[in-house]
Amino acid sequence: MTETFKLSDYDCVGFDLDNTLCEYRIGPMVQMIYDVLIDYLIKNCNYSDKHLRQPIDFDFFQRGLFLDAEKGNILKINGTGQILRAAHGTNFMSDEEIMSVYGPNRTWAVTDVFVENFLETWNGPMSEKIRPLLDFFDIPVSLVFGRCIDGIDNISRPQTYNVWPDVLKGLVYMYSRENFSANTSDYFRYLKSTPSLYYNKCPDYVLNWLKELKQTKKVFLISGSHVDYANFTATQSLGENWKELFDIAVFYSRKPGFFTTNRPFYNTDTQMLNECGIVDNIQFNNIYSQGNWDQLHDLLKRETGKSNPKCLYVGDNILQDVVAPAKFSGLDTIAVVEEMKLDSNDNDINPDNNMLRTNKWSSYLVDCDKKDTSIWTSFIANHGKLCIPSIKNLAKKPINFEFTPFTKNKITFNGNGFFPFIPNSLYKILK
Repeated sequence: MTETFKLSDYDCVGFDLDNTLCEYRIGPMVQMIYDVLIDYLIKNCNYSDKHLRQPIDFDFFQRGLFLDAEKGNILKINGTGQILRAAHGTNFMSDEEIMSVYGPNRTWAVTDVFVENFLETWNGPMSEKIRPLLDFFDIPVSLVFGRCIDGIDNISRPQTYNVWPDVLKGLVYMYSRENFSANTSDYFRYLKSTPSLYYNKCPDYVLNWLKELKQTKKVFLISGSHVDYANFTATQSLGENWKELFDIAVFYSRKPGFFTTNRPFYNTDTQMLNECGIVDNIQFNNIYSQGNWDQLHDLLKRETGKSNPKCLYVGDNILQDVVAPAKFSGLDTIAVVEEMKLDSNDNDINPDNNMLRTNKWSSYLVDCDKKDTSIWTSFIANHGKLCIPSIKNLAKKPINFEFTPFTKNKITFNGNGFFPFIPNSLYKILK
């Protein structure tokens, strides 16, 4: 039986904010993140400015790479955990070098655990060994980490490296939620000083589509961003009246924990700057912080009058927005993958899309040379209902549009890498 997908089948539709409803200008954003991070490492951790201040190599960036923190390696893996490509620092390893480090099967025990249950590597000792680079806020880390390793190797090549803790400190400095209002992070300062450089405005037809959706569905927003930063982002992208687009909004949701734990909800103050106390009974037309899916689901049951409303969630972070809600909370999910190629006659595309295409790592979803797919393709195929390049592609279709066919078990390669589980009459994966 052919599986089909229609948005009109759902009672409740939820969205992520960053890189889903809010589209960033990836080129300027990546450049700024790289600059802020290397400034921190040079000034605070004494890393070599000779290596870090080289011009950015955009061809080295790709979402979904993994850091082997102790060995100083950067990895791309497939759905079974096998290493497709690897670099030590920024120097790509030959197949023979990969096998000399990871064995003839090209596997690593830590990525094997990640493939089976990524939550086991999310916190605790194993998280110190591995770091997946999951979104566009992360992708400059591969080059920063690699160049730090290069700088160390230029002096002496140790058995193990201790670079990742320093890079993590830099990321904490950049992204900590307290730093937006305190203005103590250069990342937030740059965003606030010239937002038009970093944000694309959401098209009117997408906003109108969200309003139309809200007429027949319960529409919710779940974002990992703290409420003050999220409010700034939503205002820049969706406009001053963004709150009217949603029945309820949840910020600093700490995904994937939102879908796996039972953290309480917090009220937010009227200026949407801070949390201000635990709330037991959440209600529509409010903005909350933290929380959990079970409690939100109970609210959706009450508001729809259904004991088991059909819920959908749309987001760009494959682990947090696609796998976790599907695997642990039973939601259907849609993956937003900007690396995909839009229809050739579709000009409404992120102007920085070209930098996401095939590079030194091949493409995000496939490795055309090795005729294999990445772990992210496997996750989307196993846990997602649909994979789209942009929320714009949903908004351009009627709500009752039927997407078909979905064949999740067969992947074919024809130069561009068609994916049958994606409606291949509409979307094509970049080579």
